[in-house]
Amino acid sequence: MVYRLEVPKSAGAAAVREFIESWLEQPALRHIVELEGGAWPQGSLEKRVAALHDFSDRWDFRGGSERLEISSAGPDGSAESILSEAEKLGLTLATPPSRSSYDHALVLGGTALASIYRLRRLYELLDEGLQVEHIAILTALREVGEAELELVAGREDIAPIVVDRPRTEFEVMVAALEFFSGEEARIEWEAHENPHLESAKARCGNALALAAPSADPHRRANTRDNYDAYSRFIGPEDSVLIVTSSIYLPYQFFIGLQALGWNEPRTIEAVGFPPEWMEGVLTGATNVLQEVRSALFGAEMTLRGLED
Repeated sequence: MVYRLEVPKSAGAAAVREFIESWLEQPALRHIVELEGGAWPQGSLEKRVAALHDFSDRWDFRGGSERLEISSAGPDGSAESILSEAEKLGLTLATPPSRSSYDHALVLGGTALASIYRLRRLYELLDEGLQVEHIAILTALREVGEAELELVAGREDIAPIVVDRPRTEFEVMVAALEFFSGEEARIEWEAHENPHLESAKARCGNALALAAPSADPHRRANTRDNYDAYSRFIGPEDSVLIVTSSIYLPYQFFIGLQALGWNEPRTIEAVGFPPEWMEGVLTGATNVLQEVRSALFGAEMTLRGLED
């Protein structure tokens, strides 16, 4: 499954809807649902997506906790089959970008280890000849825990990134940006009495790192806030490459379509880094089910956006 959409000059909403329909009808997704005891729903696209999202309540292993706190134990007897079907959805492999150049490359923040590997993947692609006009690191001022930092510190090749024990996701990604680019970042902080509304930015060569404030003062910034912080820089007919973890591709692609828009012609594509880099962290069958649930939520939110 390739997460790429060329938004046409007209009928962009129809193109987004067609992509979601195509994703939903992937046999692998249906097989995962049936492996978990579900029946495939009928009805309109909206009704099918909503029904599947409701069914996926059983896959909410986070329950409000961080992803690293999810148990690594997979479903009894079906973990291998779930991982096999996930590969067909693109969640457990890395595919190369379809183009040799893009106007923008967006790297999304996450857990410390995944954030670093997303940046590593982008700079690996650049070393291989990928041309990018603008690089944007989209992150937040979420505090990182010791467990996240220890995962990085235990890997000799990237341990220097966390030697100064960065406090936030933003600081991890800026340190990684300096590490992979070989350039020094210039950081600006925007304090606020409400920590959810704090923000920061850093420039490092041709890269811009943005820690977005939340759109809601009662919660921390989310993926949509991160996209929104950069969307004004993207013009009509621009091409955008999103670099993330493979397991999060559908969710982050759907939210990207929603945030970056379908009313102007542009190309939006998402690719992931090789999951084996994670060495089993956040890549098991339980994690796959959690992120299929996230993808269904993203699809549902995007379809609602089409109606606005």
